[in-house]
Amino acid sequence: MQQLFRLSVIVFLAGGVAVVVGQALGIVLGDAQWVADVEAGAGPPACIAASISGILSFVLSYGRPKPAQDENTRDQSRSCTAAPAPRGH
Repeated sequence: MQQLFRLSVIVFLAGGVAVVVGQALGIVLGDAQWVADVEAGAGPPACIAASISGILSFVLSYGRPKPAQDENTRDQSRSCTAAPAPRGH
């Protein structure tokens, strides 16, 4: 599943770059139809890949093992009281 996530990230990033570069080229050329065509052609696949990537990242976050804690971290995380403020002399 991680390979599918990586692939979807690569596809949506490449699609985003293609949209931006293609539309910038259309602006430089002064061709409004080119700008619209680039968005219509590369936009939907990039958005679908981004959606797949987001869903997979959510699903994969639940399968990750929790990081191990050492004794010092565990003791500090259980403490709910703040350290006393120093008193002036």
